[in-house]
Amino acid sequence: MSDEYVTIDEIARKLRISLPTVRSWVRQGHIGSQAYIRVGTTYRFNMAAVLESLHGVVREDDEKPEAEAPVEETQENNLDEDV
Repeated sequence: MSDEYVTIDEIARKLRISLPTVRSWVRQGHIGSQAYIRVGTTYRFNMAAVLESLHGVVREDDEKPEAEAPVEETQENNLDEDV
């Protein structure tokens, strides 16, 4: 992967999205923390890592989320049904 970092403006232009969308994706985790560096209030993004994040590619150094236990269907869980 290239170590070249670009500005948020370049990310928005390359992906053809707005700046607020890029910021939202960072906050929501769609663009993972491995894809950018932050210095103060300035972000620099690694384009290859951004694309990997958006495509859902998990690299070996990323943490993998734990699977949630299935929820059993019970009357208590089904609040919409009449008793």
